[in-house]
Amino acid sequence: MTDKSYGQILTEGIVRAIPWALVFSLTFVITMKIVLAMVGHEVKKAIDFTARTAVHTSMDAILDSEVFPKVKQNTKEAIEYTVQTVNKELVASYVKPITGKK
Repeated sequence: MTDKSYGQILTEGIVRAIPWALVFSLTFVITMKIVLAMVGHEVKKAIDFTARTAVHTSMDAILDSEVFPKVKQNTKEAIEYTVQTVNKELVASYVKPITGKK
């Protein structure tokens, strides 16, 4: 037998390991693709269900509380006030006011 140097032994080991690494990596990638294809649809459905449930729960909590009618009334009053203010301060100086009476 011939004596091999450490560099030759290391090189032979690496050359033998590369095909096994490629086979393992390819097997792993194919297996993960199959698993994700089977499970991916279920995960998507679960995420959609969770999102829908969260939205419905929040809407029910807000709309059923006593605060929502007050917020709705305040918003309505704010819009009416803004329209009246704009009519008085901006539009009235350029346009003759329109009244319902003749």
